[in-house]
Amino acid sequence: MVGQVAGELDTLARQGASGALQITGDPGGTIYLQEGYLAFAESAAVADLGSRLVNSRRLGADQWCQAQRDSQPDGCAGDALLSRGLIDQVEWHTLLRAAALDALLALALQLTADPSVAGTCFTEQQAPCVRSAPPMDARSAWAYARAEAERLAGQAIGPETRPQLADPGRDQLMSGGQAPVVLAQIDGRATLQELAWRNGLALYGVMDWVARMIHVGVCTVAGSPERARHRAAAHEPGPLLVSRPDRGRTTSAPDPPVSRWVPPDQRVMRRVLAGLRRLD
Repeated sequence: MVGQVAGELDTLARQGASGALQITGDPGGTIYLQEGYLAFAESAAVADLGSRLVNSRRLGADQWCQAQRDSQPDGCAGDALLSRGLIDQVEWHTLLRAAALDALLALALQLTADPSVAGTCFTEQQAPCVRSAPPMDARSAWAYARAEAERLAGQAIGPETRPQLADPGRDQLMSGGQAPVVLAQIDGRATLQELAWRNGLALYGVMDWVARMIHVGVCTVAGSPERARHRAAAHEPGPLLVSRPDRGRTTSAPDPPVSRWVPPDQRVMRRVLAGLRRLD
């Protein structure tokens, strides 16, 4: 089925088609095309645009809701945010690209795990925020998502993985003062999908970060720590944690009850997005 989706995207891209390729199953999702290019993608497994902005504390919930109301019936909340100066075009485009890539990864993970339960259907449904969305090469984006899904699956890392911290790893990171909130949330019960949603983060970023954490022995996977660590050990990790420069904010972490974790995969995501931009 993963290869079937690649074939369908190739055909639709060659035809310059506009519409929605719907993929059934759990979680399922939709890949939107505009004149053969990837305009957007969404899946129930990953945070939507509003959740990313609000849960990451980039915007207030009232600001997002007002933008949605003002953009109805046919507009895009992003246009309203741009017109009010609440977000700039570069940040909005990056958000759209990251959300689309995240959804593609979730779909690829689904099809990699159990391709027999999914089907596809192409309709003429228009992508949300199609006027705001920068076009991307659909075939290359899907190929990247497919490769990353296979890599993460090979390390026993998935959306439902429940990471837990090892005692040495907990002491090591807490003494360094990095990411106190996310460390407190990693308890062997919260899934990677839940961690991503509640913090407004990319599912891909959380999964990649945990794979790196397993590699260096900072955490394990609840239920099968040795197998997960053995698989992750075959992959060379990058930096464990990095900071994201937030406009108007300091990079030091606030007190644990109110501080917010920033995902450590930003350099990886920037490389991916830069590669997709070159295909525009």
